[in-house]
Amino acid sequence: MTADNTLDAATIDRIDSFLRERLREDELPGLSLAVTDGDELLYAQGYGSRDLTANDPATADTVYGIGSVSKSVAALAIAQLVDVGELEYDDAVTDYLDIDVPDDVTLHHLLSHTSGYPSLAASEALIARQMEVGESNVPLGSMDDVYAHIEGARDEVAGEPGEHWQYCNSGYTLAGEVVEAVSGESFTNYVEGKILDPLRMDRSTYDEETFTSFDDRMTPYFPGSDDEDGTGSADLEPAALPIREQSAAAGGLLAPVTDLASYLRLHLNGGVTDMGECLVGEDALSQCYGAYAATPSGPYGYGWRTREVCGHDLIGHGGSIAVSTAAVGFAPEQDLGVALLANASPGYGLTELSQAVFAALVGEEPGEVPFFARRQVLESLAGEYETYRGIKEAEVVVESGALRLRVGGPIEEGSWMPLVPAELESGEFYVPTMAGTRQPVRFEGEGVGAADGGDVSLFIDRWHLHQQ
Repeated sequence: MTADNTLDAATIDRIDSFLRERLREDELPGLSLAVTDGDELLYAQGYGSRDLTANDPATADTVYGIGSVSKSVAALAIAQLVDVGELEYDDAVTDYLDIDVPDDVTLHHLLSHTSGYPSLAASEALIARQMEVGESNVPLGSMDDVYAHIEGARDEVAGEPGEHWQYCNSGYTLAGEVVEAVSGESFTNYVEGKILDPLRMDRSTYDEETFTSFDDRMTPYFPGSDDEDGTGSADLEPAALPIREQSAAAGGLLAPVTDLASYLRLHLNGGVTDMGECLVGEDALSQCYGAYAATPSGPYGYGWRTREVCGHDLIGHGGSIAVSTAAVGFAPEQDLGVALLANASPGYGLTELSQAVFAALVGEEPGEVPFFARRQVLESLAGEYETYRGIKEAEVVVESGALRLRVGGPIEEGSWMPLVPAELESGEFYVPTMAGTRQPVRFEGEGVGAADGGDVSLFIDRWHLHQQ
């Protein structure tokens, strides 16, 4: 499925150029994008390959794992039951489930990640097990095992419900169990009948057999082993697809961006489908977008987080199952929705890419959103440096969104030190010392922050080093 291009050519060019560059730079095999407003699909495109061996192209209809984007679907299921009076957001979990959790933990707490439970890593253990990349030896073969895992973690609860925000997949697993208990059918059957079917999300599923029946589906990719000497980047290798049978509500949906565009239109239109059917009342749905907990990336609601992008509110969520990554977002004031899916991880959340696409849609340059602007500055400073005649040398590397520096020479190799930005744009950093002081580090030159390189000088202590 493709959409008639109803975006202007300049915007499409900015988006396409930026995403193709990201595939090349970030080693993503394939990526799919859909842009919608409240009325129709505005643009849909695939980039790269859904399968590298066959070089089959990624398309707008390629089906991927959407990971934690599934949480908003679980929240929608709860909202539907709230809307018809079967549930209240403030209902205690123990009103519906026979499980040993504190009696004051409510659906609100589960959906907003404020139950007091930290992440219990059940999803990570199951994903690693199915991918055969690691084994935690934790019994998780059935829902009885999952309940026992959660019940055994009561001593891990940090404070009273509502006090802290701690992302917890197991909370959404329990929310899905509540849907089952109230509706009388499995969570996945409920979602298929009450959400996917009315939205005509015909290529969306929780089922592995259905997924493999699609010709246009992703091949999942995961980094293989590093080079023999432990250096260099690992090549991507085909991997098993983790099927989230025990945590479908937390992250088990598989879908294409075109189906997700239909889902975003539901949210842009206050719970009404393209066919005019009301799936959920606006009052129950709007509570999903609340600001119930502060997080470093913006306030969290029920399966949605609100971020400020280019001066506008973008309500969205990201997801990852290690071999597939996802992001969706919608901006009610701009009447825009964005869905992005990839068949590997770029090493950062795909929400960053979705924000860059949204920036292009509102007339800004995608590379100027904070994540990519910061990344460009850091990458421009990375590399090898030498002093006059190469007697002293230094190396600067980007690691986990920060810089590390090592300065060595003929007497000693030198140790790695963290570089803390004091004023990133002007190249001002410092190294914290054991004495509690700050050792200034300064980068200068036309190459600082430049995408196409240029001269960069590094000043630290008595040394002046030149980027090679």
